Amino acid sequence: MYSPQRYTHLSTLFLKTHHDLFALPSQPLLRIALSAGLSALKTPTCHSVHNIIHHHATVGSNSAGRVSLTGAPVCPICSTELNDLAKGVPYAHHTKSYMEDDPVVLPNGRVFGRERLRVLNEKLGVPKGRVRDPTEGVVGEEWGEGSVRKVFIS
Repeated sequence: MYSPQRYTHLSTLFLKTHHDLFALPSQPLLRIALSAGLSALKTPTCHSVHNIIHHHATVGSNSAGRVSLTGAPVCPICSTELNDLAKGVPYAHHTKSYMEDDPVVLPNGRVFGRERLRVLNEKLGVPKGRVRDPTEGVVGEEWGEGSVRKVFIS
């Protein structure tokens, strides 16, 4: 009756009864709303090892001081503020996808639009006739333009 486990059991029972009485969820409503929104944005590329690399260069930076090597801001799923919350939510179900004009595939398997790849490589300072994967930044491997293949979508 006076054991320390009894106090823990009673406090848990009190909270459960309070939430049941007022029809409140066991998690805060803000967490539930954020989880729903993050689930709509989450894709299989989130939490990949390629998104963990942040390089402090002059390619472009976001407001939090982190750098996105592709020129796009860091997504909410991959941000340090919401990363832990986003790990537990399911992937979004996307029925449509967006493909850039004139897609090409790099030797490492990543796909970019030819024009966007050219612009990003200019920003990275890659010499003419060579290409580099923009997600790897200035330390990535370079290939000759001949190794870049056109993507055909049927």
